[in-house]
Amino acid sequence: MNSEVLDNHQKSILKAIFVASLRGSSSSVDAISEDLVLNRDYVNQISNKLVNLNMILKKNENLALTELGRKQLVVVLAGGVFDIIHPGHLFTLSSAKNLGDVLIISIAKDETVKNLKNRYPLNGEQIRLNLISSLRIVDLALLGSESDMFKMIEIVKPDVIALGYDQKHDTSDLINESNNRGLHIKVVRFSSSIKNNKSSKIIKDSEAVKEF
Repeated sequence: MNSEVLDNHQKSILKAIFVASLRGSSSSVDAISEDLVLNRDYVNQISNKLVNLNMILKKNENLALTELGRKQLVVVLAGGVFDIIHPGHLFTLSSAKNLGDVLIISIAKDETVKNLKNRYPLNGEQIRLNLISSLRIVDLALLGSESDMFKMIEIVKPDVIALGYDQKHDTSDLINESNNRGLHIKVVRFSSSIKNNKSSKIIKDSEAVKEF
C-alpha cells in the first residue's frame, strides 16, 4: 500500500508509534491519544484500521509498526552540537524536516565535542538536548554515542541523513559504512542561506555572546 493513500491522522499515529519506540516510552492507544491530543476512541478506531492494513501490530496494550508500516514513513536524521542556536541551525533543521515525515536529531555529547574541538561546549549536553527537543519541527532529539557515530544511525535506521553546510562528514564514507552495516540511506547536504552564521564565530565574538 502506498503512503499517499494515508490520511494525516493515520500518518500521525504511525509517526507517534515510531518516535515512542526510539524514546522507549509507551505506544498504547491512551499514550498516543494524549500525545496527539486526539479522542481515545478515534485513535483506537484508526489504529484498528491500520492493524487491518498490516501497518501496525497490537501487542497487549502497546502498538508497534510492521515492516509495511515503517515503510510509510520517511525518517530523516540530522546531528550536531547545537551549542548556540542561530538562524543557520533553524534553516538546516527546517530544510531537513522538509525531506521527510519524521525528524530525529542526534546531539553530540560533551566529551565528543571536547575530543573534536579541544573544548567543551558552553552549554552542557542535557541543556542542548532540552533546547532542541523544544523546537516544534523536531520530532525527537537523542544524545549521540561518544565512541561510534554510526550507532545512532543503526538505532534510528533513517532513510535520509541531512548534513549542514559546514559539517565535515564525507558523504561517500557515510553511505559506504551504512551499507556495510546493512543500512541503505540517502545523504543530503545543505548550503547555508546565511553567511558566516556559525556557533564558533559567535563564541569568538565577545560582543555577540553578550547578546545571548
